[in-house]
Amino acid sequence: MEDHKVLADMIHDYPDALSDRKKLQALLLDFFPQDRLKRNLLLIVFDDGVVNEMKGLVQMDKMKFHRFVRSIELGYDIRPKSAEAAVTAWAAAMGLRAEEQTDAKPVPERRREPSSETEWMPCESDSLYEYEETPRGIKILKFADFDDSVIVIPNVIEGKKVFAVGNHAFKGCVGIEKIIVSDGIEILGNGVFLNCRELKEVVLPETLRWIGTTDPAGCPKILGSRTKYDGAFEYTGLREISIPDSVKSIGENTFAGCEQLKRVELPKQLKEIKENTFRWCRSLRQIELSQGIETISISAFEGCEALREVELPEGVTSVEEGAFAGCKSLERIYIPDSVVEIGGGKGSGFLKTFGEPDERHENFVIQCNAGSYAMHYARAQQIRCVNAQF
Repeated sequence: MEDHKVLADMIHDYPDALSDRKKLQALLLDFFPQDRLKRNLLLIVFDDGVVNEMKGLVQMDKMKFHRFVRSIELGYDIRPKSAEAAVTAWAAAMGLRAEEQTDAKPVPERRREPSSETEWMPCESDSLYEYEETPRGIKILKFADFDDSVIVIPNVIEGKKVFAVGNHAFKGCVGIEKIIVSDGIEILGNGVFLNCRELKEVVLPETLRWIGTTDPAGCPKILGSRTKYDGAFEYTGLREISIPDSVKSIGENTFAGCEQLKRVELPKQLKEIKENTFRWCRSLRQIELSQGIETISISAFEGCEALREVELPEGVTSVEEGAFAGCKSLERIYIPDSVVEIGGGKGSGFLKTFGEPDERHENFVIQCNAGSYAMHYARAQQIRCVNAQF
């Protein structure tokens, strides 16, 4: 049976699957048991929000279809044909098909109007950049000009679209105080602003999808046998930052060592706070975690000495080794029933999740429900726990 017919049957028999990712994942495994790649591609289209947007459509025009395909292709570094096949399967399953070209004669180029759905306005810059051309557009390699207090990173160079700012492009530019990343830019590489000590403010566009990445626009450094990521904003002077909801992934060490960082708005699509993301952010007082978060990774908030309260959202399943070690002001953390692992991960086993007893706040408690994994963990570690209902 064709893929779209299989999906159509699934949607008909299990309509609630389109609002429950875990159920959808299980159903895809049942319907496509031998094809892991196909399952992953179909799930990516769902995770990207494309399926949800399709639910509100009566018909699919070429512009929307092209936008959906490009979103999957560029956002996840998927081959164009694979992205198109996955989007087409979902569209057909939901009774939507891309419009057919009925006229055999191609429309002359001069008659085509600019797209009304352009997501960004061209912004060139007088600053100097080293760059390279790729099939996806321009990738900025290095900022080669003098440090002004305010820098606007362009989305067009020599008339061609800039889609990425590569690894370490602004590393060590200690004179820059504010960075504006132009609309249209989708990727910020690893260590892109590393050691920009005076950088206090960053404006990020709604087109941004990745901060720190392992794809060709942001290959990580290799340190020994491990992959080591330099954080995009590591050791900068950032005081606050708002990350747009378009961002799907924030890499390891992204804000490590940002000692003046007090407030962060995280994107709603984020599923993991990765290793060392906020390590040694000594001024960070509170953090709001979105409902999609599933994992708090190794040392994610280690050394956040000003952090006082944390509420983990329902859906978090793992809080890894050293995640909140050295948080000396942390008085309360709420751990939901969904958490089934505390202290795991691929660490050395040296750090306790909440640090050693003498490093914790004297009133530190775990707030949880009776009979939960968190309650058993707290008792095993001799940490005071209180009822979440009160």
